[in-house]
Amino acid sequence: MIDPRFFTNVGPFTLGEIAERLGGTLSDGAPRDLMVTDLAMLDDARETEIAMFGDRRYRAAFANTKAGVVVTNRELAANPIGGDTHLIIVEKPRNALAEIAWLFYPKTEEALGFDDEGRAAALANGARVADTARVGRNTSIGARTVIGAGAVIGHGVIIGEDCVIGPSSTVGFAILGNRVQIYTNAVVGAQGFGFVPVAQGLRRVPQLGRTLIGDDVEIGANSAVDRGTIGDTIIGPGCAIDNLVQIGHNVRMGRSSIVCGQAGISGSVEIGNGVIIGGAGRVADHVKVGDGAQLGGGGGAIQDIEPGAIMAGLPAIPIRDWHRQSIGLARMFNRVKKKD
Repeated sequence: MIDPRFFTNVGPFTLGEIAERLGGTLSDGAPRDLMVTDLAMLDDARETEIAMFGDRRYRAAFANTKAGVVVTNRELAANPIGGDTHLIIVEKPRNALAEIAWLFYPKTEEALGFDDEGRAAALANGARVADTARVGRNTSIGARTVIGAGAVIGHGVIIGEDCVIGPSSTVGFAILGNRVQIYTNAVVGAQGFGFVPVAQGLRRVPQLGRTLIGDDVEIGANSAVDRGTIGDTIIGPGCAIDNLVQIGHNVRMGRSSIVCGQAGISGSVEIGNGVIIGGAGRVADHVKVGDGAQLGGGGGAIQDIEPGAIMAGLPAIPIRDWHRQSIGLARMFNRVKKKD
């Protein structure tokens, strides 16, 4: 969700104004004077909000959305949709989403906070904050939490009790549970990597979501967990993220999952409970990894992984098949070597 603690909405706007801004076509009967208050994800948008449908994998969410308006293209608009949702038909829905986000939220600077107000509030709650750390205004920092030297805590951030924020780490646009440990130089809540191509080059998609970190999570040194684009990036309770790991925007991790060093998780990936991603493992965007699944070190998942599956290789395949392939290739190589 787009949290008003972190971002300022300058709407509402009429449906006609939005359609004109996008150069889109309204569906039959759509009232141009309808007031649109905000943008949201398909699955949690309300009757006064606008959402985007740009990928056929989200047909079920489109069919069940309660959004007042959905921006999509002509091909996807042919999918079933219920309720009283109106459509704006455009050529490129992702580009339209960027325009809508900039319309409602024209100022999205990285407000990380360099005032004394936040630090004083944190100290009053029994937390310990290093002299060189910076805490933004309107933060909430739980009892016995420690903020290390050079760390930066952004405006409006909520951090639970008994947490440790390591030296030179940055936490912004985020809500942390209890007993969270973030090690040196980690970044939580930075902008996700979102761009759309335009005539002038690349245009950034504003990152208006949050990062939600559950209880008892560890995030290793020099790792990054990006905030969501519109929805939230979620790291479930008890997860362990190693050093040098990249977690993209809108990733959702269940309970007690492990991501080993140098792994990269692309945007909108869903990771279940008790999952293990091996060192330097890679998961492509929008992939779903089921409960208890494992991806071997250096493996690359480009398709969904079933619960309990053990996968390896690039692209990832069941590990027994990967072992057979490896043995077969070795035998072929040895035969060729003997002939030479």
